[in-house]
Amino acid sequence: MFSIYRDHSAMVSLKQTWEQAAAPLREAILDASRRLDQWLHANPQEQGESREDNTRILFEAPLAVLFEVDEANKLVRILRAWAYRCSMEPRANAGE
Repeated sequence: MFSIYRDHSAMVSLKQTWEQAAAPLREAILDASRRLDQWLHANPQEQGESREDNTRILFEAPLAVLFEVDEANKLVRILRAWAYRCSMEPRANAGE
């Protein structure tokens, strides 16, 4: 089992989205966050896609995280977390 570490700077973008989000988006963020945490606790080195400098990226709509795995210390460091809009989601001002 791995521990997950998130520092303040990694969460700034997601915090800004959360503060401006309506209830349905907040619920989607919480649900996606729970799923991401489950996957990263269990076997993070096999989650998402590899990137440069031993980092990985993982998407679970509407969230994405960039992270690194420290296997020796059983630690996942979240380097950046953010929310994104799915291409199928309607835009708030569509048709106006």
